[in-house]
Amino acid sequence: MTTSTHGDHLQVLGPDIGLAQVFAFYEERAHGDPSAAWQAFTTAWNWAAPLTTAVPGKDDRDRPEARPAVGGGFTLSGLWHLPVHDGTGPWLALPLTVGERPSRPVTATPGGPDLFAVPSKALRGAVRAVTGDADVPGPAFRLEDVHVPTGFVTHAAATPLRAGDAPFVWTAVAAQALGAARRMTGTLAAPDTASGAARGPVPSAAVAAELAAVLHDERLSLAATLHGAPSARLGLPSSAEERLAARVQRAGNAVHQVVAAAFDHALASCGYAGEHPLVQLMEAGAPILQQVRYATQLLPPDDGTSWKGATR
Repeated sequence: MTTSTHGDHLQVLGPDIGLAQVFAFYEERAHGDPSAAWQAFTTAWNWAAPLTTAVPGKDDRDRPEARPAVGGGFTLSGLWHLPVHDGTGPWLALPLTVGERPSRPVTATPGGPDLFAVPSKALRGAVRAVTGDADVPGPAFRLEDVHVPTGFVTHAAATPLRAGDAPFVWTAVAAQALGAARRMTGTLAAPDTASGAARGPVPSAAVAAELAAVLHDERLSLAATLHGAPSARLGLPSSAEERLAARVQRAGNAVHQVVAAAFDHALASCGYAGEHPLVQLMEAGAPILQQVRYATQLLPPDDGTSWKGATR
């Protein structure tokens, strides 16, 4: 499969496409519309599929539930049973349902995301439940209003990815983060040309140009790393995966720094950042910014190696 066309969403590239093409595609899509790009990506590809997946409780009183959280994301409650094996890894996938969707919606937005990735340490504060159900695979835990950012949510009905598809996920997420940030720097400069725009000590256009230059360098560096790289499905040598992971981490850090600087300038120039057109765009790109910070931890390579802490 090279593309996916779930519903009315944008046609999106998959893990059997060369990584350089994946990068160019997702960077451009996120630059055009970060929210639509992310929605298309998560609706097409279930990036959480390789994570250890718990089994949700079936009884009405225990059935998992997700509600939109104030400030974004979701609050997750309900009962899940852990698979029986040694450890769950650092991240755990918590679905709302098993198999067919229930007739009673379990999310505030029927048809919306229904698979949530949480750090396994979230279970430390969970209430262990004793159900007496011999059919469940392992220990049961009940969560109460655990917050899950939007960037850690996907669709169970999307095409499952494999652990070996990690380079595809890293590339697609980093590309979307860079594209969304590039859109933000363009928006930052816009108030300078608006009638009656507030002017700070440094024109927004000048700040935006400096930030855009940082993103430009990161795009070139990541593109150079991906030049000639095969698709994730064909596989990369471990050394190439390590270099890619390091570049993705660096790009993610750069994006967060650029976005923070853009927001600080918007706040200084407008006096109240809520009035700046950049704010709405930052909200639209928030899931991507959340995901890129942890992309190389969420979906490690097949051998379980984590590139966290890679520096080159």
